[in-house]
Amino acid sequence: MSDAVLQVRELVKHYPVRRGLLRRSVAAVKAVDGVSLTLERGRTLGLVGESGSGKSTLARVLVGIETPTSGQVLVDGEDVSTLSRAGRKQLRRDVQMVFQDPYTSLNPRMSVGEIVGEPFAIHGIDPAGGRRAAVGELLELVGLDPDHTSRYPHQFSGGQRQRIGIARALALRPKVLVCDEPVSALDVSVQGQVINLLEDLQEELGLSYLFVAHDLGVVRHIAHDVAVMYLGRIVEQGPEQPVYDTARHPYTQALLSAVPVPDPAVRATAGAAAQPGGLVLEGDPPSPVDPPSGCPFHTRCWLAPTLPEARSDAPGSRPVPTVCATETPALVPHGDAATHVAACHFARELAAPGVES
Repeated sequence: MSDAVLQVRELVKHYPVRRGLLRRSVAAVKAVDGVSLTLERGRTLGLVGESGSGKSTLARVLVGIETPTSGQVLVDGEDVSTLSRAGRKQLRRDVQMVFQDPYTSLNPRMSVGEIVGEPFAIHGIDPAGGRRAAVGELLELVGLDPDHTSRYPHQFSGGQRQRIGIARALALRPKVLVCDEPVSALDVSVQGQVINLLEDLQEELGLSYLFVAHDLGVVRHIAHDVAVMYLGRIVEQGPEQPVYDTARHPYTQALLSAVPVPDPAVRATAGAAAQPGGLVLEGDPPSPVDPPSGCPFHTRCWLAPTLPEARSDAPGSRPVPTVCATETPALVPHGDAATHVAACHFARELAAPGVES
């Protein structure tokens, strides 16, 4: 069997923009625009990017909450779109999701026992020893008291609620957990506890994680591989160490420079990120309804305006469009690792050490 438990091939998710009395489609929000990813068995793939980059939309497509516009999602080599109704129900057992907000992802009218045991009821599963015993084992697995099954979500802290959400996701013994920013709503001290729990569960149960986050410090702690997403596309991807230590895309470098570093001496030796205030991106991300031509990042990239093609010495002449504005860069290998790819026309010139987290 292949080591790839989850594969995404040229995945596209567009949302129509409708206007007028007849609600005609006049445009489309290109939330995910041709993403390809591979998650290997027993490993963690960190998906990072700022808000609006399409990370959560991609996660919702992978678990079947949203239907893709085009492209393929393969679980253990099987194309999800070709599965029968029974096959898709099995898929939902194999790929589960841990949601971002532990306060809204749990039904306040259901007890913890009902919440964690609900997957058994939906799929008609009767665990050995009974559902009550199985729920108790799941709660114990995530570090909660199995005697608290009769309590309700409001009687638990934020970190405990997220543990309940993890227990619910593990009920059907999935192969893949899609974690959509599972610690962003928690205190920093609690974040570490939940991350350590996820790592322990991965080692014990052989789970594979797609870990969506915007905190690169957290991602570096848990992820084996990293994919950087911007405006619905992957702009850099590779093993954790090459991506962090020798980032090849300007956007990745900007994200790394924003990671807080307590020791000023360490930050002063952090290469490109040693600039005062880091690499500060100007302006907002372009609209996904009308993304820019060429490289999607060129409107905010500090390199594009300084390239020779962008300048003209003739008085009154207009800037000449650069290759960044006219040609979309492909994800190609750079550096020593063939698996480290970046979508930048000048990636070979951009090798820069990342920021220690």
